Amino acid sequence: MNEDRMQAVEQLQRDLAVTAETVEHPNGLCMVTASAKGEIRALHLHPALLQLGARAVGEIVTETVRLATNAAVQTSFNKMALALGDGMAIDVESIAGDSPFRSKWNPVVPPKSAAEAAPAERRPRAPIVEDPDEDAFFENPFGRR
Repeated sequence: MNEDRMQAVEQLQRDLAVTAETVEHPNGLCMVTASAKGEIRALHLHPALLQLGARAVGEIVTETVRLATNAAVQTSFNKMALALGDGMAIDVESIAGDSPFRSKWNPVVPPKSAAEAAPAERRPRAPIVEDPDEDAFFENPFGRR
């Protein structure tokens, strides 16, 4: 029994060491893969992000790294709870602090960044159609007769 527990702990350590999550920023301009330790394993920037300026790039990359790191930490908590049980996971949370998805931070709606969003695609306007009944509305706008 003790051997099985030791093997499970070793397997959990290996799983946690390779845990990483990939997150795309809500504006779609940046994607980051990060570990629970905050190590950036991959970073992809949309060309439109670079046109927003250095400050916006920094804010969006930093925010996306935070989102990816929080997701990886949450995945680590979930793996730990599966391997050790909910009771042990609760004990660890009481020492380490709440998991990201249980804290005040809301991963679904990240805080608004000062950086601008990507420019929206321009759609052509609908052509203006002359309405022969337009005068009828202005003659009697309330439909009274």
